[in-house]
Order: sequence, then structure tokens, then C-alpha cells
Amino acid sequence: MRGNVIGFDADANTGAISGHDGQRYDFATIDWHGNRRPQHGDVVDFTASGQRAAQIYMVAEAYIAPSISEFLLSPYGRISRSQYWLKWALPIFVIGVVLVVLVFATIHDPTVAGTIIPLFDLIVLWPSIAILIKRAHDRNRSGWFILLFLVPLLNLWPFIELLFVRGTIGGNRFGPDPVPQNS
Repeated sequence: MRGNVIGFDADANTGAISGHDGQRYDFATIDWHGNRRPQHGDVVDFTASGQRAAQIYMVAEAYIAPSISEFLLSPYGRISRSQYWLKWALPIFVIGVVLVVLVFATIHDPTVAGTIIPLFDLIVLWPSIAILIKRAHDRNRSGWFILLFLVPLLNLWPFIELLFVRGTIGGNRFGPDPVPQNS
């Protein structure tokens, strides 16, 4: 039977599973056959014995949203299209427009303006690369795929695929699906 882990107490070594049959099943870590501790949301396959779950195997890991520093600086894991657009592209676009308006409205020396804007571009360079790598991972592609952005005409392929196409449904070799599954 399938279900989702709804809780786990590491101190007591016990937890609970919400079965897809609508019932709640308790378990102990002795019944867990995973390579890590159970976490809320993990999809599991188990054998029901009354109100107890036994022989519990993880089917899919739960997606844990990255922290701000992981989101901006780490090239590991996956992010969805909505995370890309709402947490990165839109804020950077707004900050860039506001910065350009402020620079040209308040600073009349073109040398200073010519320094501030490239400095902003340099600051967002690594986060942009790390975030695009995570989008490539969401499409089940290696991070090297983003190098196609440097090839004229071929750069349309990663542009469309990474910015507009949904990622792999379910877990892939780079981690669990960042888009919640409706079951």
C-alpha cells in the first residue's frame, strides 16, 4: 500500500503514515528501510497490519525548498519554473530597472554610472549561473547544458527549455520534484 509520512519523532523512533486508503498507520524505525530518516511528505510503500505499518520503503523523497543562500549560491538540486520566475527573474528585473533609473536620475557623471551597473551584473553572475544549473537539473539535464547559451542560434533551445518548459515529473537523478503532486 502507498502512503505519505505525516510525522516522525527521532527521540522516540516512531512515526505515522497517512495511507492512501485514508487510514493512519503508526510505525517504528525498525520497520523503515530507507537510506535516511523519514521526513514529512515522503511517499512510501508499506505493508499494513492492523493500525501498524511494516516493511516501509521510500518511493519518492519529499522536496525541501532551498534556503535563500542555497537558492542563490548552490548549483545542487532542482527548482521549478515558478521559483525561477517569482524568486529570481522578476526581482532581479525590478531591481535592475530601479537601479538604472536611480543611477541616471541622480548621478550625472557617466563614469560612475558605467561602474555601478556592471558591478551589479558582476554580483548577480554566480547566482544566475547556479539558478540556471538548478533549472537544467529540473529538466534532468547536466549543468553543462547551460553552456549552449553561449552558442549563437542554438541558445534559443536552452532559453525555451529552461525558462518555459515544466521540469521532469517526479524525482530524477538530481532530486525530488519541486512541484507538489496532486494525488
